[in-house]
Amino acid sequence: MENLTPSYSYRLVDPSSRGFRLAILQPSAHFPASITCNLVEVTLDDHPIYEALSYAWGDPKIQATLQIEGASLKVTTNLELALRYLRLPDRPRTIWVDAICIDQSNIKERNQQVGLMKGIYSSCAVDLVWIGESDECTQSVIDAVRRMKSLNLQRLTDRGAKDFGIIGSDKLVSLSKLGLDDIGSRGLPELLEYPTLWERVWVMQEIACCPRAVLVVGKLTLPWETLSSILDHSGTPDRYHLPFSHQRYDKDIWDAFSKVQVIEHQREALNLTVPINSTLLDVLSRFRATYSTDPRDKIYGLLGLATDNLDIIPDYKKTPQEVYIDVARAQINSAQNLDIITQSLWPLGHTSSTAPCAEWRYSGNPSSLVENLPSWLPNFSCTIAKKILFAQRSIFSAGAEKCKCPIQIGPDGTLSVTGIVLGAIKTMKPTREMVYSSGNYFSPWARDWMPDGFADPNSEDKSYVTGGNAFEAYWRTLMTDCLAHPSRRLNQGDLKKYAEIFNEWRQKTSQLPLSDPKLGQYDKYDGDKNLLYEMGRVASGTGISSLTNEWRFAELGGGLYAMVPWGGLSGDNKLSKIGDLVVAVDGGKVPLVLRERNSVSHHENSGLKWKVIGTAYAHGFMDGLASQWAGDGKLTKRDFDLI
Repeated sequence: MENLTPSYSYRLVDPSSRGFRLAILQPSAHFPASITCNLVEVTLDDHPIYEALSYAWGDPKIQATLQIEGASLKVTTNLELALRYLRLPDRPRTIWVDAICIDQSNIKERNQQVGLMKGIYSSCAVDLVWIGESDECTQSVIDAVRRMKSLNLQRLTDRGAKDFGIIGSDKLVSLSKLGLDDIGSRGLPELLEYPTLWERVWVMQEIACCPRAVLVVGKLTLPWETLSSILDHSGTPDRYHLPFSHQRYDKDIWDAFSKVQVIEHQREALNLTVPINSTLLDVLSRFRATYSTDPRDKIYGLLGLATDNLDIIPDYKKTPQEVYIDVARAQINSAQNLDIITQSLWPLGHTSSTAPCAEWRYSGNPSSLVENLPSWLPNFSCTIAKKILFAQRSIFSAGAEKCKCPIQIGPDGTLSVTGIVLGAIKTMKPTREMVYSSGNYFSPWARDWMPDGFADPNSEDKSYVTGGNAFEAYWRTLMTDCLAHPSRRLNQGDLKKYAEIFNEWRQKTSQLPLSDPKLGQYDKYDGDKNLLYEMGRVASGTGISSLTNEWRFAELGGGLYAMVPWGGLSGDNKLSKIGDLVVAVDGGKVPLVLRERNSVSHHENSGLKWKVIGTAYAHGFMDGLASQWAGDGKLTKRDFDLI
């Protein structure tokens, strides 16, 4: 028989009093019994003791029905299951649940209630973090985590795999003693890594803000403080660093703690006596691996965690593009630079959910991507970190320190910037396929890209356009004049060391015929296998290997050397092309590669629109020389409208 129960009709809450609703979950000792509850209105200044719920909504198309004051309310089946486990047998339970306590169909109310989320979770007695139902391994995993706490374990950074040290001691503890040799190593990710809850953006704010959290797995629980005791507390990373950055650790076990580690860092940032400054970009980056059903929530769901929310107010009448532009505009005007573009950890512009390799290049869930954004705008819906030409700590300062503010963004998303044209891409030599194992393709590529005349080491040395030896300028360009991990500019000692390495490499390659990689000579190059591996180790140790997966060597007009975007041989749709301009933009620490929208010669019509292809390294112009040359009339400064 068809259910004739009417749908629940929400009473309005008073926005002027910071009002919100609480659900009174009615008791039942019968697990399959229908979920029933009442709603009461309270305020952040006057409310009873209550708990809050953090959970993953699940598939919104698969729904169950709750009974609210005699009427029906549709919710996801995952929420209904959580409420069945949380329902007490003998007394009501007061709880806040977003899908029940907020009228999801009322955009005005959603806007208002989202602004209260931080306060709602900060005021609750405990946040119940619903993981899902338990299985035969759950109790063993929880017991193992508790043993890790009782043994005062600390994360190792310089010892063998599968070892854990004890705080203040050289003693090691084996995995078998922890109970993690089998069940634990499999079960820890099932508890702390794989559940979709750990990828839900709203959960990040909820757990970070609550005074106390408890993980709930069926009828089992694990207090957050137990997890906290075995996590890293050595400092909160900024937007450019992930948990456990620049450190070695037991990957099998400690990877399972990475997601909760990020949340713990945010809890520390909020709860210290003097809270750590977490800018909006820091917070967005820290939780960039999370998803949201509504792409606008990648911003709105994290506003409460930022020490500078840049006066962004949730407004669900705006499109995702408008929300992302709001963030970019506010950040540029606040910082007075273009770091959000030239140092963006998110891909810029249009990111197709059907692009080749979209799952590993952009998002583990490509269907969540926002498409058709302006080419200059960071796509905050992407969850995979984008490699950048790291320029913080004064490593690079190619453009003027500040840009003109307030920044001008047109109704169509066009951003107006000013920059100095360093040159157009003139030469990009063909690159051979990667037929070499273990990533040892740097030596072949470096020879493929070498400017004319460098193959003979006995030829007369040429001078580079900004001074110095041109061959040295070439290999320094390949390195972007930096070492990685941590990033820093080359010093005099480095220059001497790598000059010897590259000069020797140049000498050896000049004596060998160029072999055809299509002949199947794997692990060999020009008859010198040792050279292939030797330069592969150099590329790996300096950061060149990861760099050349995203940028390649190019020659600009006027004799400049540059590294420009190409995305390796993966067929990325943002390859640099001959004729693209390399521009040191005001407020940009590294140059941008720009392309005219209509492919008209760059010598014509300064009013044309330009697309951002990506960032670039231009040797000799990474420390402000462009401004000096523009002042001397050697380079041209002009305006660009970026679309």
